[in-house]
Amino acid sequence: MPETSEKPKNRPVRVIMNKYFIVTVLFMVVVLAVDRNNVIRWAGDYIQVQRQEKAIRQYRNDIKAIDGKLKELTSDRDSLEKFAREQYFFQKKDEEVFIVD
Repeated sequence: MPETSEKPKNRPVRVIMNKYFIVTVLFMVVVLAVDRNNVIRWAGDYIQVQRQEKAIRQYRNDIKAIDGKLKELTSDRDSLEKFAREQYFFQKKDEEVFIVD
């Protein structure tokens, strides 16, 4: 009597040797690794864009802080004098300035 049921160990070999499976695997390899616009390059570009956007946010925050400081210095003479004395060691004619590090 001929055996009509397939052997279980031949089924994985038949699936792997199927032409549609082979074409699908080749397509996946091309898309993931070989193509010019592959997934690996896309992921690297995505990470780079995220880093640049973080840097942009940081620069915008720095600009806001500097603009606030500039507005403070230009609006109040006392704050401008304090800034000049602290940062550039300005002094009046009859003063002596001692710098301690």
